[in-house]
Amino acid sequence: MNKQWHNLSDADAVLLEDAITQGDEYATKLAIFKSGLIEPELRWLQLGAHQIYDELSEREKTVFNMRLLQHTFPVIAEAIGVSVSSAKTYWRRCMAKCNKLILSTNPPISDEQEKNI
Repeated sequence: MNKQWHNLSDADAVLLEDAITQGDEYATKLAIFKSGLIEPELRWLQLGAHQIYDELSEREKTVFNMRLLQHTFPVIAEAIGVSVSSAKTYWRRCMAKCNKLILSTNPPISDEQEKNI
């Protein structure tokens, strides 16, 4: 079975790139919106996640995002130019920061308290 592929013109390629970019931007914005649909008793985790994200180094953010996309440590290591062991170390640092929040004894912030912040 032979498939014949259509050759893209430069104009077609530009349109395709634009469509992919717009699709990626929309998916990102929709994911952000979806992440806001959290039960009130769990919102303190979301607020804490914002703080943790701001505290992560650029490399930790890269590793964290790639692991959330289910990339393996060898793939991550190659992508950022480090050893597999270093990629795992960055992941463990991220997880330690997340676990610190998850296991914290701080009381959750209620919606009323959040309005006063």
